[in-house]
Amino acid sequence: MALKPISLGEIIEVILPSEKSSEDPTVFKIGVLDSIVRSKIEDISMVYRYNPDAPKDSLMESKLDIATQELEYVRFGLKGFKNFKDKNNKDIPLLFIKKKIGDTEYDVVSDETLKYIPRFALKELSEIIRKENKESEAEAKN
Repeated sequence: MALKPISLGEIIEVILPSEKSSEDPTVFKIGVLDSIVRSKIEDISMVYRYNPDAPKDSLMESKLDIATQELEYVRFGLKGFKNFKDKNNKDIPLLFIKKKIGDTEYDVVSDETLKYIPRFALKELSEIIRKENKESEAEAKN
């Protein structure tokens, strides 16, 4: 069977697991991330530090910055939402900015919008976005 490409441009609607029992949940629209974006997110979330005072076998240390990775997955993967309102029942604005990676310019969710999404919801959205991309990769293997 021929290799199946990533379904770029595909958008799905999801409800967060924490909102499944809600009568009027927020619906998030998420898109599949391309390989360039996924690679960049994985790269920027790795933090390397050189410590000249450490023993020779541990001069370099690295860690995965999970919060940054989750935020970037949502920044690039979130394409819209419905029924996301503030305490006065006003719609939260969905604003996008341009972000360039390599030769490609992407429309990504702005900090102005991201700041309204609670941390637990960012984690859940990030997990859903990563899962959608992994399922696309698994489909390609079948």
